[in-house]
Amino acid sequence: MCASWGGRGVVFLGICLISAGAVGQNLVWKDSVVLFSLNQKAGPASLLVKFRIVQNMEYTLAFSNFISANKPDQPNICQISFLQHLNYQAQVIRDGKFKIVNSFLHDLGIQYFFDSISRFQPDESTLVTRLEYSLTGHLVFSAFSQFTTRIFNTYSYETDQAGISFKMHNESFLTPLRWTFSAGFGWTYPRFATITIGLASGKFTYIRDKGIFDQRKVTVFYGIPKGKNHLIEYGLSFHLLIDRNFKDRVRWNCDMMMFKNYNKPVDLVMKNLIGIRINKYFKTGVQTNVSYESAASRALQVENIISLGFTINL
Repeated sequence: MCASWGGRGVVFLGICLISAGAVGQNLVWKDSVVLFSLNQKAGPASLLVKFRIVQNMEYTLAFSNFISANKPDQPNICQISFLQHLNYQAQVIRDGKFKIVNSFLHDLGIQYFFDSISRFQPDESTLVTRLEYSLTGHLVFSAFSQFTTRIFNTYSYETDQAGISFKMHNESFLTPLRWTFSAGFGWTYPRFATITIGLASGKFTYIRDKGIFDQRKVTVFYGIPKGKNHLIEYGLSFHLLIDRNFKDRVRWNCDMMMFKNYNKPVDLVMKNLIGIRINKYFKTGVQTNVSYESAASRALQVENIISLGFTINL
């Protein structure tokens, strides 16, 4: 009997010492599968609800050339920049039916102007949550939420009547905070694009630092009149998200959000990125950012960024 137990122990120890394959190691970090039985005792016909958790993170440090047109704080400007970009995404998926996607994006860098002035690149931090529930075929019910704010103070360089350049406070943490949310129906094309129409949508703008009105010498800031610190708008929205990889070398990502207040023109925010992976650690990309917000500026704001950088995927 002792020999029998000893043999079992050797077999058990051997199983424990078997190393996990590459696929198994990836599942531990990037892709976990959790099974929940609907019955206390699972029988042959019991239903299982399967959730998959997928997460990934990308960090990029890049050198770029920056060209902008019609921006209210720095019109028609050209400079070079050193930028860092962090993108973390986590998904909870029930195959074929239910999906929650959470993304956190942060950009920060240093700008160098050709007149020997340098400054921090205006940072931007965005938290996005998207819920999709498949109704039939490609038709889904969708709920969307996006928070955007600065973390650090940002400034613009302006010139007075005497031709003297001075620095003016532009934005800061939670000044403003912009929250766009919507619920509606969408159409999905697997592994390519999602189109969503928000039938019930809203936009919340908040200003933490009320001193921004006096510092910028304005009576209205992002649609909020002086003396108030928030604004709530309701309307309709349209969201287009394209995320497609071509042969693991080229990635096309386009995120366009349109919001229509019942009493105001359409607000537009679009980020279009084409990235080309040179090798495991280096990639180049062309990014175009287009935005229009009547409360901030009457002109269409355009940014074009060409970058070459070092990237890490976890």
